[in-house]
Amino acid sequence: MAEARHDVQPIDVSSDLPPTAPESAGSALDPEPWSESWRGSAVAVEPGGPGGPGGPTATRRARFGGGGGRSVAGGRRLALIVGVTLVALILQFLVVDRVAVAVAEREMAGQIRRGALADLPCSTTPPTVSDVHIGGVPFLTQVVTGSFQDVGMTMTGLPTAGPRVERVGIDVEGVHVPMWRLATGGDGTIRVDDMRATVRMTYTDLNAYLATQPNHIQVTPVNGGESVRVSATASVPLIGDQRVSGVTTFSVRDNQVTLVPSQISLDGLIHLTIPLGGLGGLLPAIPIPVSQLPFDLTVTSAATDATGLSLAATARNIEMSTADQKPCRPTGTR
Repeated sequence: MAEARHDVQPIDVSSDLPPTAPESAGSALDPEPWSESWRGSAVAVEPGGPGGPGGPTATRRARFGGGGGRSVAGGRRLALIVGVTLVALILQFLVVDRVAVAVAEREMAGQIRRGALADLPCSTTPPTVSDVHIGGVPFLTQVVTGSFQDVGMTMTGLPTAGPRVERVGIDVEGVHVPMWRLATGGDGTIRVDDMRATVRMTYTDLNAYLATQPNHIQVTPVNGGESVRVSATASVPLIGDQRVSGVTTFSVRDNQVTLVPSQISLDGLIHLTIPLGGLGGLLPAIPIPVSQLPFDLTVTSAATDATGLSLAATARNIEMSTADQKPCRPTGTR
């Protein structure tokens, strides 16, 4: 019997099997399934298929979401660095600004001292200029332009022909300085638009001066300086020298201050004060010399308080030379 023969045909099963992934390493955008980045993205993928919420778009967000956080953090660091740098620059500018103010205040004090001597005899001892302050921030811009808007100072030790002046407080507006000429070693002229001053005299100094005048007048504040009482020695007809008293006012006219007694009464008779209206001429008005104030200051008003007399004075369009020589006037001239 002949054997039955069956031919076995090879069967191609490759079409029924899933495609085999290449053995080459995955690209940066498609890492291998077991890499760290793949794990992170796999956790972020949600079911739903390619078009659903867990599709490729969500997967790409999950893979690259960390990069956006790094960009935000980098921007914050940059903003912090810029902010710190700006603050440091501002602080440095302010420090330089304040140092420049201190130097300028010393120079301004010297210029004011020399300017004050211009109207005084050459034998005069220079006054002391202190408490100089220059207003305005920033200061360096004023240096660049050479214009200072607000300058204040105090002057003491100012010699006068009248009562001792305790101090002169000066406020200046509009000071124009030739910065370039001064910086290059030259001389120039400092111009001042407006100067206001308060000339201060104490009652002690005022009485010291009045004691050298006829009738030995003395003044005493009443009610905290709201009024001033005056007392003096006067020669009364038929009676002789007697103490008289009254009130006084301070008159200002043509840059002259005058003590004007009024409401005179007679003291000392049987310890009584007898009004004697007809004795007003016993105490004539007494001028108080203040005409030798620096910078040709003109007295405009007078006021009293509990401790003394304050005179308001003004001057405009003042010029001061920056030359080193002492710009005084010859003794005996005016």
